Amino acid sequence: MIHHALTRLRREDGFSLTELLVVMPVLAILLAVIMGMLVTLLRGNSQTTGQLTQQSTYFPTIDAMMQDVRNALPPAEGGSPLLSATSTQLVFYSPDEAYSSSGTTSPFHLWEIAYRFSGGALQKQLVTSTNTYTAVTSTTPWGSWTSSAGTFPLANFPTTTGWRTILGTGLVSDGSSPSVSSASFTYYDASGNILSSPVSASNLLILKTVAVSVTTSVAGSPSSTTTYTDTATIRETQPTS
Repeated sequence: MIHHALTRLRREDGFSLTELLVVMPVLAILLAVIMGMLVTLLRGNSQTTGQLTQQSTYFPTIDAMMQDVRNALPPAEGGSPLLSATSTQLVFYSPDEAYSSSGTTSPFHLWEIAYRFSGGALQKQLVTSTNTYTAVTSTTPWGSWTSSAGTFPLANFPTTTGWRTILGTGLVSDGSSPSVSSASFTYYDASGNILSSPVSASNLLILKTVAVSVTTSVAGSPSSTTTYTDTATIRETQPTS
């Protein structure tokens, strides 16, 4: 019996042709399944990496924009901090970061800010006042705000050439920044009613909440989309008397 077992171990005739014809298709199917799984895993990993990179850019940029909106401040007694509001563009006043970070009794400059969605990108431009004021609730309203471009509100703002891309297409020269697929602003009054866009001058005075929705895609097959949303409530007002 031992001799028979050793003889079988020493055999070198290998697989028969019939065995190879049976095994090879099975191996080919297994390899195809394994390769398909690897491709799927690599594609999923690429999309996940793309989404994480995208989120690290989109979240802070949109949050910074909405923080400007939350700080929106009217420049005159009984006025509105908003100059114009459409579904794709918002123009308003906001104090500079010195005021935002130092409290309501520190001198601050005023910004006239514009944001817009255009050509797959979020763009921004602003003008800073040359004069400063100190915000104290009990004081009378401030005087005129002046800047190197003129007195606020500026006659020609935003300008056609002053836009700076901060998100999406054109952000970097190599084109690696994903474009904004769709985006819009939505506006609400204090009761939560939607205000029609573009918001009329009279409705700017009752506009209390700004909502933004931005959708972008991550390359891949199939591509995946992500939608970022945020809201900001207009908090600051001037005393009316």
